[in-house]
Amino acid sequence: MSTPALTEEQIGKLKRQLLKKGSEINDKLVAILNGKDPGNLTELLGGGKPGETKEERLRRFLALVDSRLVQIRNGTYGKCVQCGDWLEYRHLEQIPWIDTCDKHKES
Repeated sequence: MSTPALTEEQIGKLKRQLLKKGSEINDKLVAILNGKDPGNLTELLGGGKPGETKEERLRRFLALVDSRLVQIRNGTYGKCVQCGDWLEYRHLEQIPWIDTCDKHKES
C-alpha cells in the first residue's frame, strides 16, 4: 500500500534541506577547484564509491540534489523510481535525495 502524497509543508521543508545540502556541497567543490582541501566529506555525504575522487563525489551528489529539486518543480518528487509508490516522509526527512522505497532500496 502506498503512503499518502507529501504535503506542501513537507515538500517545502525537504526543498530547504536540499538547497542547504546543495550549498554545502557547492562550497566544498569550489574549495577543491581553488586548490584547497575541502576536509572530510563523510559527514557531509556519507560513503563514496571505490576509486572516486573528492571532486567526482561532490559533483555526483550535487547532480543528485539538483535532480531532486527538478523533481520538486515537476511534481514528481517523493515517488519510488521502481514502483511509483510514495516514499515515507520520515525517510525523505533523513535522506531527502533517496529515490526508492524500502522494498526496492537494495535492487
